[in-house]
Amino acid sequence: MAAALGTRGVTRRVLAALWGCSPGRVAMAFGFMSRVALQAEKMNHHPEWFNAYNKVQITLTSHDCGQLTKRDVKLAKFIEKAAASM
Repeated sequence: MAAALGTRGVTRRVLAALWGCSPGRVAMAFGFMSRVALQAEKMNHHPEWFNAYNKVQITLTSHDCGQLTKRDVKLAKFIEKAAASM
């Protein structure tokens, strides 16, 4: 089981964000999701996500402990870098 972060700098149980691409750039959103999916698979950590047109909403939580872990933060940092490079 992953170790929970507790309250050490993280007060929410779920880390969620909305990443968007330029209007009409469905392929960019799909490419972004593919990059995140490959990284998540490497980490054996699978986010919950929702995609509609050019928007991607990703929710990170470690289900085995019911809250955030260092693994969630690590994947969130990767997601931020991937979004910034789009």
